[in-house]
Amino acid sequence: MDKIVVGIDLGTTFSSVAYVDKEGMPTVIPNADNKNSTPSVVLIENGQITVGEIALNQWVTNEEHVVRWIKRSMGSPDYRFQGMSAVEISAETLKSLKTDAELFLGMPLDETVITCPAYFNTIEIENTKIAGEMAGFKVREIVKEPTAAAVYYGIEEMNDGETILVCDLGGGTFDATILKLENGVFKPLASMGDRELGGHDWTMSLVDMIAGRFWEKFNEDPRDDLVAGQMLYEACEKGKRDFSKLASVMIPCMHEGKMEQFMVSRDDFEKNTEWRIQELVMWSELALEKVGITWKDIDHILLVGGSSRLRRMALALEKVSGKKPRPGREPDFMVVKGAAILAHGRARPRRPRGGLVEAPGAGITEIIYERIITRNFGTRAIVFDEDKPRITNSLIIPHGTESPVSRSREDLEVSSDSQEFFDLPMVEFESDEDYEIINNYRFKCLPGARRGDHVKVTFHYDISGILSADAIDLNSGKSLKMERLPYEEPDLDKIISIRVKPRWVVFAVDASYSMDGSKMDNAKQVLKSKAHELLNMGGGNYKVGIVSFASDAEIVCDPTSDLDRIEQSVDNIYTSGSTAMDDGISKAMEMVLSSPAGIDRDIVMLTDGMPDSGRKQNTVKVAQDVKSRGITLSTLGIGKDDVDLDFLMSLTELSLVIDAVDGMGDAVTTLLTQSAERRGGLIEAPTGGLYEKRGV
Repeated sequence: MDKIVVGIDLGTTFSSVAYVDKEGMPTVIPNADNKNSTPSVVLIENGQITVGEIALNQWVTNEEHVVRWIKRSMGSPDYRFQGMSAVEISAETLKSLKTDAELFLGMPLDETVITCPAYFNTIEIENTKIAGEMAGFKVREIVKEPTAAAVYYGIEEMNDGETILVCDLGGGTFDATILKLENGVFKPLASMGDRELGGHDWTMSLVDMIAGRFWEKFNEDPRDDLVAGQMLYEACEKGKRDFSKLASVMIPCMHEGKMEQFMVSRDDFEKNTEWRIQELVMWSELALEKVGITWKDIDHILLVGGSSRLRRMALALEKVSGKKPRPGREPDFMVVKGAAILAHGRARPRRPRGGLVEAPGAGITEIIYERIITRNFGTRAIVFDEDKPRITNSLIIPHGTESPVSRSREDLEVSSDSQEFFDLPMVEFESDEDYEIINNYRFKCLPGARRGDHVKVTFHYDISGILSADAIDLNSGKSLKMERLPYEEPDLDKIISIRVKPRWVVFAVDASYSMDGSKMDNAKQVLKSKAHELLNMGGGNYKVGIVSFASDAEIVCDPTSDLDRIEQSVDNIYTSGSTAMDDGISKAMEMVLSSPAGIDRDIVMLTDGMPDSGRKQNTVKVAQDVKSRGITLSTLGIGKDDVDLDFLMSLTELSLVIDAVDGMGDAVTTLLTQSAERRGGLIEAPTGGLYEKRGV
């Protein structure tokens, strides 16, 4: 038999393994008990480890040695049960699956594809891969469960161009994932979900209902007794499943010799758990919102996972969408069969026509899917709004990017002489309020590092969804040593006292006759307001200067932190003559070059036209001289009919043109912000965190 690469569904409650047989059909491999799934339950006692049915049978009576639902703890570094981590426990389940599959197939298995919830973060994905390696596999890839299910469903049911919503409700997790079949390629577009919302939670709601009724009658809680508690859970699990066919179920409960059977209607059960159903709907609608589509854009809703048999789940989704959800064929095994197909790369659909089944001959078709990143990745960073710091999530890899991918930043710099390290916290996020820390890297600077030395930080996202980073000192080309450390959110009260890096901003204002009237009036107001904002933000470390140019250039105000002086000088600007733009830029350059070393230097030019005839070439030359001296030049053109944007762009990429004069203030703010963002940098702070200076 040719080499087989199996697919594994490492589930919260049950796990299974499958392969693609010689006929091209995905087939579930039975375990040693001849069952198609193995309980994800592990018994650890007296140095012996037992996985599956035997462990499950002792879950309550021997609870201090039995662990289940370990999948919910895959991202917890401090988790321990009987001295074992969540990764080590998961590896035992995978070892059991591997042993049973090898026995069935009569051959060793070396490679696998393992599935995980769509909303597993990069640490949980990485830990799943490590567990597979500890079990003796070479893990080709970690695949999202809804993607695997959609592939199995799609090779028979989907037509090209269709978009589906996969609602995957397993024993312990829920994912809502949107996928599209385009030109024969499966494309995941977005995923939202809850790693702690699954069928187990519905069962526990029923347990709580029955325990409450038992308490009302006997003033005793059956959950206080291990045996009674396990019997009650098993009875409620069966009752929950029976609700898919029956309008009411009888659930027995006993404790301390007292026995009672409680009749529970499906209506009461559904009312009691309706809030959980609404959570499923909410996650589904958030997935739609993330892609920017509505229910009318969804062609099919696919229900996946054993718990998707809940009647209210289908009814609630049909109500909000107007579409009748489709229960997946073999909902318990769609994921593992899809994983087997992806591991093999080819499969034979059962249907003789439709969907992707157009392949000639044997009818086996190649399966292709894009690995699309469905979440935003970035870093925790501190930015300053005026003079106040706030913590934000700085985007690095946006959702919708195809993986594997690497993205770099080269605008980070050492903030002080002899700096020892900088921290790089990495996050998955939807907004500043909705985020999760997934890693914190501490990079060690090279000995003798000096303020202004630049580093290149690169973020790597692999095909399985594991995120990593490295950094290089750009002066030497050497890689920086890195270690993972727990992340601590910076203390903003301490950040406030951080010295703001000095910055000089010189405004070069066109004072030619064409600026007379509303243009100059608005320009004066903008100069005053922006000077006020800059000086407030700089805390005494910022200075503002002003140059005007007409037939020649004139210093209006030397760089100063005195706002009154700036405002009085601005009032003395009057229009006259032509447009000596080159002289204006040169005079502004002379002013900022008089600043001490280590200061951020900006020239912002406001103009409504072109330089005088014959001065155009020299203006470009002067602008190039400004750039060569490390000064940031930005230009604002006032009046789209008067200003040549292409010419301004030849002076600097930081150029804007506005039509209405009342937009001048916002435009200047944008230019100042962009110039500060380009410089970026790591601002020295007692926490060692990553700080991003964005200007005003």
